[in-house]
Amino acid sequence: MDIRLRYRSDIVASPIELPSSKSIANRALVINALSEHPAEIGGMSVCDDTQAIVGALEQVSEHSATIVDIGAAGTAMRFLTAYFAALEGVTVTLTGSQRMCHRPIALLVDALRQSGADIAYLGEEGFPPLRIEGKRLRGGEIAIRGDISSQYISALMMVGATFSEGLCIRLLGDTLSRPYIEMTAEMMRQWGIDVRTSADRIEILSHGYRSPASYTVEADWSAASYIYEMVALAELQNVVVRGLVAPERSLQGDSELVDLYRHFGVTTQFCDGCAVISCSPSESDEVLSLDLKATPDLVPAMVVTACLKGRRFTFEGVGNLRIKECDRIAVLTTEMRKLGYLLTFDDESVSWDGSRCEAECNPLIMTYKDHRIAMAFAPAVTQHQGLAIEDAMVVNKSFPQYWEQMRLMGIIAEKI
Repeated sequence: MDIRLRYRSDIVASPIELPSSKSIANRALVINALSEHPAEIGGMSVCDDTQAIVGALEQVSEHSATIVDIGAAGTAMRFLTAYFAALEGVTVTLTGSQRMCHRPIALLVDALRQSGADIAYLGEEGFPPLRIEGKRLRGGEIAIRGDISSQYISALMMVGATFSEGLCIRLLGDTLSRPYIEMTAEMMRQWGIDVRTSADRIEILSHGYRSPASYTVEADWSAASYIYEMVALAELQNVVVRGLVAPERSLQGDSELVDLYRHFGVTTQFCDGCAVISCSPSESDEVLSLDLKATPDLVPAMVVTACLKGRRFTFEGVGNLRIKECDRIAVLTTEMRKLGYLLTFDDESVSWDGSRCEAECNPLIMTYKDHRIAMAFAPAVTQHQGLAIEDAMVVNKSFPQYWEQMRLMGIIAEKI
């Protein structure tokens, strides 16, 4: 469904409700499935990505399917590849959408094979679909590059707690999205596993999960980036957002939003289980130079915010965005041009030096089936009335209530 947007500055009706963290929820599901006595999990995400894992686990536990199709859920593909490889007695064909079958998986497969996994490619070498024969894996020491996807490493860590010899992971090169690895480690500790991490090494020193009595998933800081973006662009005051855990207590690296958006005049106060977000006018001629390697999911919102605030920037550490749901760097460059901004990029950075072109009238933003592109561009309607979003319901992948929450902040969506 395509929609056209208009902005009404007289509507601000917080509190805003965020989805629960799909990053935490997805890990909790896999860890819980590996546990002898699963915990009660509260606040589970209902987004498409998480429901793909829920459905896959149910299918296999009920022996109702040997073909598991996870659609466009990239986290599900990585986590379930490892999970099924370590699940004794199960034979599964794991596949996904057309785009998913062109997203690389070889690094994870190779690492699992080092531990004895039986995985075969059914199509192009290095890509799904996969034929997986589950077995008890031995573990030991394996090596994997850290500069491609932290999800590969998290997948190995979670199943490593079931390996007969435990697991030691040597990380080769730089490690991207390090906070997600630390999130996995901390959650494993909460399920009774002794995990030790250093710059280039992760050791799983005990095996056999011991579940807590219950576990509650916190609200999603990645989804909050679009609320911060909206506050910055519309210079809103006292927008209340429920459920966000303060950065010093949150498992999520994307809680760095609080610091990142200070560059745009946005401040955050925490009280009574809520975040109160406000923006004051902020002007600076200084080029904003940031390394966003640890927080790649924040890049789309940061790019749109910086351009529309007139803030020149260079964002480093964004190379792995080329292999997300779409090539996010190329797409951001293409779609920002429709709004009149000329970005440049290379293998590891994206920049804007202030160069402009004529903006399109009533531009149609193509989403390329990428939820973060749709959500990042919608707040641009504050400066581009009539902006339209193609395939708007792609937001269901991570934030099913996105359009309802944006309406509370003045963005009115009408079906084209």
